[in-house]
Amino acid sequence: MNLKTKIFYLPLLLLFTLTLQSQSSAITIDGLFDDWDASLTTYTDTNTAISGIDFIELQVTNDDEFLFIKIKANIEFDLTDNLIAQQVRLFLDTDNNANTGYSIQTGYGSEVGIIFKELFAHYNVSPYSEIDFSSLKLRAAPTVTSNEFEIAIGRHQIPDGINPLFTSPTLKILLKNDENSDKIPNEGLTFSYTFDDTPVTPYTPIDIIKSNASDIRLLAYNTLFNGLDDTDRVDNFEHIIKAISPDVVGLTECWDTSAAHVKSLFDTWFPLSTAHGWYAEKLGGLITVSRWEIIQQWTSLTRQFPVLIDLPSTYPTDLLFTNAHLNCCDADDLRQDQGDQYAAFILDAKSPGGIITLAENTPFMYSGDLNLVGYSQQLTTLKTGDIQNTATYGTGALLDWDDTALKEENCLQTELRMAYTWRSDNEGFPPGKLDFIIFSDYTLTAQKSFVLQTEVMPDERLSLYNLNAFDTGSASDHFPVVADFSINTNLSTVPFTLAESTMYPNPSKGVVHIDLKTSNTYTIQVLNTFGTILMTRSIDSKSTVLNLESFPSGFYLISIQNAEGDKVIHKLIKN
Repeated sequence: MNLKTKIFYLPLLLLFTLTLQSQSSAITIDGLFDDWDASLTTYTDTNTAISGIDFIELQVTNDDEFLFIKIKANIEFDLTDNLIAQQVRLFLDTDNNANTGYSIQTGYGSEVGIIFKELFAHYNVSPYSEIDFSSLKLRAAPTVTSNEFEIAIGRHQIPDGINPLFTSPTLKILLKNDENSDKIPNEGLTFSYTFDDTPVTPYTPIDIIKSNASDIRLLAYNTLFNGLDDTDRVDNFEHIIKAISPDVVGLTECWDTSAAHVKSLFDTWFPLSTAHGWYAEKLGGLITVSRWEIIQQWTSLTRQFPVLIDLPSTYPTDLLFTNAHLNCCDADDLRQDQGDQYAAFILDAKSPGGIITLAENTPFMYSGDLNLVGYSQQLTTLKTGDIQNTATYGTGALLDWDDTALKEENCLQTELRMAYTWRSDNEGFPPGKLDFIIFSDYTLTAQKSFVLQTEVMPDERLSLYNLNAFDTGSASDHFPVVADFSINTNLSTVPFTLAESTMYPNPSKGVVHIDLKTSNTYTIQVLNTFGTILMTRSIDSKSTVLNLESFPSGFYLISIQNAEGDKVIHKLIKN
């Protein structure tokens, strides 16, 4: 990278303009930063002792549609909130003329002054105006605290309807924090960037059709204030959900919508060749829909609804799915408490006893509108089990079956290099990622994922999926978030003979036959849905009979463990 230094003699000041070699790049605004590398235009700040947020680095690049800027600081903060005291402002001299715009620093005539925390920008042209982020086509990630943020600003915007935003191929950039007077670059320096119009690799649209029929398709969707009851919007939801054709659905903001109503809609939209049709269960504003039977549910978690889904015999196991809608906005403490609850629930599920006991290596998914707009710790807890309130919820631990972190699926827009799942241009905030899919990647593999926004789809793509351009925008301010999962084949270390043990009849009126295929010493336990052990029997043979006639009707787990410690758990329905 070549560094060119131009020196201008100004009254009482020697001004250095730093212009680094420009390079276009295909940047995805998803809060991951793996596509920002050292080859891109980078300005590194000088080391200074400063309290609070200290800017370390600016990176800049572009494609045909956006100017991209990445900010790096020494500590985490919230770009649009004051969780860590900040007054972060981004100033752009968009015509590269220090004599026009607002004189924010020597060498800078700022046409645009973005005040992130206040959710507006000064447009210092004639006539002056305050403009919102949508007029800049501003996108930013992540929505939680971070020491890095990536920002996109539309290159072809006319923010006030009169004056084009960028009138020069070169612009100057200044980042300031008025909370502690930190800035990059410092007084006496300017940082210039020239757009590079070398084409980048075009984005490949994501085909929304499932690639493998056996994959389990999960849809997470905030319906915005009972949208499925709204006669003006239900047709939009029908177009969207029929195009997606999900297997398991987590719906949120269904406060007054009944599970029976949602079931009737799905039975109409997707008739199943079964006597029952679709299954739908509700807890608060959460409705979970499944094409397979929901055989168990837990209601003790705040704004989170775990259910056990009885997958057909073509799958090696059942599925635990949790639909979630965490508290909104500035309720960081409540969201953290809810994250702690879920982590404790999964840790309980992995061990005998408590309110839930899962068969080992049962796949599990977690999705919904998580409203993660505050501290990043909430997401960290959901993925890693790092419980904050240990006095109430116990010591945390890694959540997956192999004692690693869960995986957050990076769902991108079908048409855009963007990961935002919520957009409401009249509310001030830039589009953001509020809806998440988190899962056990020891047991599941995400084969495809996407976020659907019909308003940005070309006509031929809309026609391909029988969608209308206004469908997602009319249905909700959240977009549908989708992921297709396959169940990993190497889930269990249980020997073949034990894994192939059989139990019959099931359902049973009480007398249950167990065939273990080979002789060994076995410990057989009967547990209820709370994980309480109701019966224990030890045998030294390859078969036995359990008499459960005195047990109440319901759902039971039959745990079988051999002398080597290998274990398998069967489900039993007692009539």
